[in-house]
Amino acid sequence: MGPMPLPAFRGSLKVIPYKHEGKDVFIVLDHQEQLFEHQIVLPPLAFVVATMLDGRRESADVQKEIKEQLKVDVTTDEIEAVVRDLEHHLILESGKTRERRRQMADEFSKLPARPSKFVEGTALEVTGRLDGYFAGDAGAGKIGARREEPISGILAPHIDFNRGGPCYTFAYRELAERCDADLYVVLGVAHLSPPNPFVVTSKDYETPLGTVTTDREVVAALEKRLGKRIYDHEPVHRSEHSAEFQAVFLKHARPAAKFTVVPILCSAFEQWCGVSSPSTAAEVEDVLGAIREAIGGRKATIVAGVDFAHVGPVFGDDVEINQELIQWMMAGDTRGLQTIAEGNAEAFWNSVVSDGNKRHVCGLSATYAALRLLDAADGKIHKYGFAPDPAGGIVSFASASFAPRKRIIIP
Repeated sequence: MGPMPLPAFRGSLKVIPYKHEGKDVFIVLDHQEQLFEHQIVLPPLAFVVATMLDGRRESADVQKEIKEQLKVDVTTDEIEAVVRDLEHHLILESGKTRERRRQMADEFSKLPARPSKFVEGTALEVTGRLDGYFAGDAGAGKIGARREEPISGILAPHIDFNRGGPCYTFAYRELAERCDADLYVVLGVAHLSPPNPFVVTSKDYETPLGTVTTDREVVAALEKRLGKRIYDHEPVHRSEHSAEFQAVFLKHARPAAKFTVVPILCSAFEQWCGVSSPSTAAEVEDVLGAIREAIGGRKATIVAGVDFAHVGPVFGDDVEINQELIQWMMAGDTRGLQTIAEGNAEAFWNSVVSDGNKRHVCGLSATYAALRLLDAADGKIHKYGFAPDPAGGIVSFASASFAPRKRIIIP
């Protein structure tokens, strides 16, 4: 047997250039899978080698490329030593990484509930923070008295609270004042996008404000109609923040209410339909139909935790972050938000994929699914915003609410 290809660099890792004691280094973060929770610092050679590992190159190929591109002589032994170090730290798609994934999936399957992970602090501290977002200058104002204007759903961000907290309050004030549902279908984003369009969990979601109970009856109905495949890749819930942030805000918005949730993470539907409408993919349609059926007759509300554009170098764009880029992003977002306000799932999908999703809208599938389940509801956009990504990018997000569309019945 000849030389073997070197294992590939894990595509979901985030790499940030950094100056450490006057030297250029690279910080590696595993925000998405969290196979490791600490920061790993790579010196320049390790970073260069890592960027060349695509699962096909051998040591000699990497050596040759470094020589050609950087005019630096490195031995294959040095390259293989770097690769062993990267493997040891779970930075590559290697046997050690796969074993860690299996171990973590096994640990997750044994847990009685999905642990609180991304929101730290006591109930008092977290309540204080969220109250501050509502009452602050950028927030929606303190939650007021109950209003008899029913809503059928909301759309809120899933960006971290430090950057987007005030924007969440516009959707959740509407929910707190206008919604008495006892069931919330929470649609988050499976950022790792496993090959399962809708990843369901039957586990409760723990939060600092108390446990959010998952509706076993609805989950059982989904399983009966669709089979065990609804749980395929269930461990993505462990390391995903988008549904957890909604669970926390739900507990804050309705602290005394008895309600259950159905937490569902949506993968990128393009895996099943390309740029065509997801309505052409049975894998998506079957689940939407099953959800509709399972919540039929229940006092249910749809909650989508989604962000929109992700633009800039950290998201793979070869562009500068300037006013021109921001205006282009805002123009695309405005078109998309208009289709959301119209409750038009197909128009929203097309507004994003028509240019090949150049804005990297991570909430594309979950927003589409929410609009389909809301069934042509009338939307209202309450707030739009964007925030910098410290690694070199911009992320946009919004808050919206939906009211059941009044239908005129002709006698």
